[in-house]
Amino acid sequence: MAPGLITGLKYFLLGVVVLYVLSYCIIPFSDGDPACYVLLGRGLFRDYVLPYSYAFDHKPLGVYLFYGLWDRLTPIAVGKFTLLALLLSAVFVSIGRVFGSFSRRLAFVILIICGAIFDLLSGNTELVLVVSEALILALMLKGTETGKIVPFFVAGLIAALVINVNYLAVVCLLGPVALLLFSPGWFRLSRCVVVVFGGIVGLVALFSPYLIVGHGALQAYFSMQRNFLHNYGGVLSDRLLNVFWMTFYLGLTLPILLAWLRRFPFHLADAESRKTMILPVWFASSFPATLLSGHPYQHYFILCFAPATLMLAILFRERAFPSRLALMPLWVSALFFMGTEIRRNVNISIYTSRVDYARIAREVGQARVLNIRAFHAVFYQSDLRPFDVYLFDNHIDILFRQDAWKRYMQDLEQRPAYVVTPYIGCERHEVEAPVCQWLHDHYTLIYTANVRHHNRNSPNKFSLSLYKLQGLPEQPAVVPPAGL
Repeated sequence: MAPGLITGLKYFLLGVVVLYVLSYCIIPFSDGDPACYVLLGRGLFRDYVLPYSYAFDHKPLGVYLFYGLWDRLTPIAVGKFTLLALLLSAVFVSIGRVFGSFSRRLAFVILIICGAIFDLLSGNTELVLVVSEALILALMLKGTETGKIVPFFVAGLIAALVINVNYLAVVCLLGPVALLLFSPGWFRLSRCVVVVFGGIVGLVALFSPYLIVGHGALQAYFSMQRNFLHNYGGVLSDRLLNVFWMTFYLGLTLPILLAWLRRFPFHLADAESRKTMILPVWFASSFPATLLSGHPYQHYFILCFAPATLMLAILFRERAFPSRLALMPLWVSALFFMGTEIRRNVNISIYTSRVDYARIAREVGQARVLNIRAFHAVFYQSDLRPFDVYLFDNHIDILFRQDAWKRYMQDLEQRPAYVVTPYIGCERHEVEAPVCQWLHDHYTLIYTANVRHHNRNSPNKFSLSLYKLQGLPEQPAVVPPAGL
């Protein structure tokens, strides 16, 4: 290949990478999940209301504490979660040096660029998990090497917190923690006891507000999760699609795993060899976690890809990396997904610019808003307070199924000041007839936003209709949140 062509290709690839990162910096969020977590976090840090009395989402308490705190620390309108993803990625590769020698810069670049396949820059919980898991394993590894007990206590403390960010952390940690605690020469009963004790201390500290409130608050917390998760599992088609995609992603990273096993043969009796097995065992233990929900979301595979990134960076340092041909599917997939992410993020920027969130914030003020199947972006962007704890667009349908409209009617009979629905949801039959009749009789349509797909006539999920209760006095002027 001609030198000029190679140079041109390098500049092209560099341009794609720059556009890929910048595309995340011009939008409020690329994945709706972190916005969900912030909404519940605002209930915690602003209104001092525990989950799930303010709003419900099926994740545990820790995730709302984390994202609520991040929201408080970064009062910016766009790029909030991308900044979080970049910081977490940097912390992850720094912690990862405990498992072997490698270039942190190289590992960071691999994680960010190839992470495009898994929407890494969306800042979802999987990145929080892998950073926490890396810290836990690093502490336990240091504890085994130094013979000190304190790292095990801290590891147990952090484990209690990270499990309450996402319960899948239990599955991910099961293999590598067992390797560290039960391998010959490393096992000490006292270490296990200290880890468990640290976990208990962490759980008591985390749930102490519920224990203080009493009145069955903690029981209600777990009961709401259990009831929702019972109905949340993916249907068969979703489960099959999930298996397909996770297997595809596994195929992309399999050359890394095989190259690692060739370079570092496993000998259980050798302490150094056991150390080299932490990353592949972590990878293998995380794979079942990507399948458990039954939903085909690509960000689940970050749980496996993160340790694979460290392995690849270490292999580069050892000059034992897989062949270029073996890694070609990974590089090509990364380039393809960077392109799709750029396009999606540009569209999101356009869509959000077509909704006057500042006007909605001024109109609603401190009033609570009932959501009837509208996308929760309006609650995040306009900083609205929910009327029903089941805030998100499909939660009531998941829980109440064909009786969902009855739940909405119960809410409407309490006369919430404002109601938000999908754009002309009644005319498009996205809202049931009895609910629409009540809205027609008791509410006035005060704002609509018809956000259309590119080259399509149908409104997309950012479109909405806002209704106001008839006879409601005017809200006092409210300064909208920063960035609106």
